[in-house]
Amino acid sequence: PQWEARDLYLLALNFCIRQGNNGKHTFFSQALDFYKTGLEKGYLLQNGQLSRFTYINAVMISLKIADYKSAASFIYQYENLLNRKDRESTFSYCLVELEYARGNYDAALPLLQKVDYKDLLLSLNAKTILLKIYYELDEYDLLHAHLDAMRIFLRRKKVLGYHRTNYENIIQYAQKLITINPNNKTAMQNLKAKIQTEEVLTAREWFLEQIV
Repeated sequence: PQWEARDLYLLALNFCIRQGNNGKHTFFSQALDFYKTGLEKGYLLQNGQLSRFTYINAVMISLKIADYKSAASFIYQYENLLNRKDRESTFSYCLVELEYARGNYDAALPLLQKVDYKDLLLSLNAKTILLKIYYELDEYDLLHAHLDAMRIFLRRKKVLGYHRTNYENIIQYAQKLITINPNNKTAMQNLKAKIQTEEVLTAREWFLEQIV
């Protein structure tokens, strides 16, 4: 039955994503196959609609394995199945993630303006992408100002538990990254060790990539 197939697909996806996040990256490819089949057969739809979380997750899994073609396919093919009130913002956010992954910062920046900043977590994710773009473009003055704005944003919003800790850590390590002396190898290795062992840090891989 449709409902049972949906439950099985969700179990399989959750398993694959957990395995992938634990370092077994081949499971991300399997998860991508489940997303493709589940959407084609309609197992991942509810009342003919696609949740924005499933939409975003399918795109992000594609980007994790640098399958930009599949990411673009998900973004454009299933946009109209999103709830109307979430559609433009979710579509724009996923395009931002795709263009950022491709290194097309000039295309990503204007799309950030279309993300719905009333959605707290989507807003924080978008701000994190902007943080990365400023750093990678060596726009340190803009980055300093952006980090200050993110701190104020977090203080004003009721972000609790895991999410608050995560974004506070992102701000903290970004600040350290732009103030540390890159020629001080000991300091750089100490920072790397802290990032590797930080319990809550969704941007861990990106931070580690910045430390040579």
